[in-house]
Amino acid sequence: MAANLMALGTVPAGETPAAASEIDYAGRAFWQCRRFIELLRRTVGTEPAGAKLRTRRSGPDFDLYLEVVVEFEDANDAARAYAIRCDREAPTRWDQTGGTALAASLSPQRTLAAR
Repeated sequence: MAANLMALGTVPAGETPAAASEIDYAGRAFWQCRRFIELLRRTVGTEPAGAKLRTRRSGPDFDLYLEVVVEFEDANDAARAYAIRCDREAPTRWDQTGGTALAASLSPQRTLAAR
């Protein structure tokens, strides 16, 4: 059961991600990744068996970088199709599908307090 990863970015393509030079980059980028995962689930649907949306952190040899990835089993057609849909059909803006409600449900204060 070989697993693949597809990087989707930190935020929708038309939005500005947190910059590594910002104060609390890790907290802000983590919040953006969580919000992006929720947006993907609302637009593309929940992950089928064999696929998982998650936040990936860069390795220790590089500067800190957080991004959303979809992990999927190579041999699972539904999981692979879901990953492709996430890549092709991801919203390009926060507000394309209820961004206001999504932003309220994942405020930075609430996210940081949950850590």
